[in-house]
Amino acid sequence: MWRILRWVLLAVVLLIAVIVALPFFLPASVYKEQIIEQARLATGRELAIEGDLSISIWPALGVKVEKVRFSNAPGAAEPEMATMDTLVVGAELFPLLSGDLRVTEIRLVNPVIHLEIDEQGRGNWLFEPQTTAEAAPADEGPSEPAPQTQTASGDFSFRDVTLSGGVLTYRDRRDGTNQRVEAINANVTLPSLDQPLAFDGGLTWNKEAITVDATIANPRALSTGGKSALTANVKGEVLNATFDGETDAASGAIAGKVDFSTSSARRLAAWAGVELPKVQGFGAMKLAGDLESAGGRLSFKNATVALDGMNGSGNLTLETARGRPYVKGDLTLDRLDLNPYMGGGGAGDGSGGSASSGMSKWSDAPIDLSALKMVDADFAFAVDALSAGGLRIGRSALALALANGKLRSNLKEMALYGGNGRGTITLDGSGASPHFGIDMAFNGIQAEPFLTDLAGFSRLEGTGNIVARVTGAGKSQRAWMKSLGGAADIRFVDGAIKGVNLAEVARTIQSALSGSAVGGGAKTDFAELGGSFLLKNGVAANKDLKMLNPFVRLNGAGIIDIGEQTMDYRIEPKAVSSIEGQGGKSDLAGIGIPFRIKGPWSNLSYAPDLSGAISSTLDSVLKGENPLDKLKEGGGIGGLLPAGKGQDTSQQEGADSTKSDEKKKTDEEKKDKDPLDSLKGLLGGDR
Repeated sequence: MWRILRWVLLAVVLLIAVIVALPFFLPASVYKEQIIEQARLATGRELAIEGDLSISIWPALGVKVEKVRFSNAPGAAEPEMATMDTLVVGAELFPLLSGDLRVTEIRLVNPVIHLEIDEQGRGNWLFEPQTTAEAAPADEGPSEPAPQTQTASGDFSFRDVTLSGGVLTYRDRRDGTNQRVEAINANVTLPSLDQPLAFDGGLTWNKEAITVDATIANPRALSTGGKSALTANVKGEVLNATFDGETDAASGAIAGKVDFSTSSARRLAAWAGVELPKVQGFGAMKLAGDLESAGGRLSFKNATVALDGMNGSGNLTLETARGRPYVKGDLTLDRLDLNPYMGGGGAGDGSGGSASSGMSKWSDAPIDLSALKMVDADFAFAVDALSAGGLRIGRSALALALANGKLRSNLKEMALYGGNGRGTITLDGSGASPHFGIDMAFNGIQAEPFLTDLAGFSRLEGTGNIVARVTGAGKSQRAWMKSLGGAADIRFVDGAIKGVNLAEVARTIQSALSGSAVGGGAKTDFAELGGSFLLKNGVAANKDLKMLNPFVRLNGAGIIDIGEQTMDYRIEPKAVSSIEGQGGKSDLAGIGIPFRIKGPWSNLSYAPDLSGAISSTLDSVLKGENPLDKLKEGGGIGGLLPAGKGQDTSQQEGADSTKSDEKKKTDEEKKDKDPLDSLKGLLGGDR
């Protein structure tokens, strides 16, 4: 009995020894041919092993091959779907004998994998298994059962898959997408085709490193072109994102919930190959919602978005299959601040401007509208607060249409300084020189806060109605202001001009000399103030300025050179009754003192004027001539008023020199004071 048992044990040992030694006696070419043939049968593709191949049996089945190439689908951009320097595969031996492939180890060294979707939407990872023999022709005897496809039976799994130095490319020929991911170092586990596949690793894309943690719930479905649940977490300096949804291997589509954030939208855009305009905006950004992506179309539904502290919600759709990306959506925002995204937007260039006036010259910084050429868009906005330049706008609803670098904004609703507005604004960034157009109508606007924010002018109160059609073009704010053309009509009612009482100025010289006509408490109330303006080459011309007041009627005409920030205006106030009552001793009803306002906005001069030269000047403006060449200096009113700035004062100085006593000197000092000089600051001059 012992002898029999001993021979049995010896036979088992010899059998094991033969099995272990067999791979070392059989030529490697036998295994290469078998592996290559089985790969062809399973996938319909050619596998080439150009380097060494070695096989071990104990303690586990192991295969190591070098210099591997796996062919791509017919018509693909790359001849090989995959190449690698070294491939190591280890498997449990005994489960393999029963038909189950339990992989203990897979190591891929420097693999390069090319994934591609063709014009019909078919991925190159979908294989076509081959049969062992061709079917017999119909005329060669009785038919035989069709041969069965040889594929691996049972199941397979792997516990430890590592990729080092990997490269992955993705190409979608339907929309021209072409991406490349490098420096892939990852670990993958797959207990079975019916259990989740887990991926944990890092990679570099467009010079930005990120880590990825992903799980595919149903690998078997994906391997046959089906669908599977997918979760992923992406972390890096450029972004943080999570996804929880589903992917379709056949179409490459994904759908699910996404939560995304970045500290710099500009850096993120550069990572995606998009260069944003060099403006202050595009900082921190967040986006969350229901994502759907398929065939070059990306959409967010029930989305929440935040950018540079602005928050909103709505729906977004991005289509990349067009010649230029197309965005469509609707958003409701708590506020929209356009200032950080406006290149050259209103800041002075540091030159010019009076410290006392607070004004600065128009900026020469380039206006950059290149962002308008990046995408086409149709957007509906509802905004609780809108800021543009110095303006603060309330609840607004607008529709934006952007195509070929041309933007048209249709303002359906705008709450503006107690009133409302409607109209359109156009921006054209398609050419070398940006253009803009404004066609707006505003009603019930509170003048003082509106003009203060718009132009730093705080001397006018009242409720205004404004209609404006204005266009401009140029590469800077200064160029825009000097090119303004169009027309405007401005009317204010039930208001006041602060800082001056024009009734007193018009009625009597003494009141101006005493200072009671000007100052912080002085005011000219009016029932109506307004006029129409014609703009050409940055110059606004007006002939019908009118103010209605119980004590004074004011008419005006002149030009305002917006581009150069100068003005030449003739004001003709006329008293109609005394502020002390009809018939008072100071009553000079019907007498007015015309005066002229002239010079730069930062240092306006005021002088009496009876020349009537403004009318001819206005005519020259309307003809496109230079109005400043034809303006005549305003004259004094004889001995009644001293001459204003820039006028001949030699006679007055001669008279002054003949006075000697102290009283006469005091009287002369009072007389030398021009009553109109005290009006400085009314329109932005010295105060």
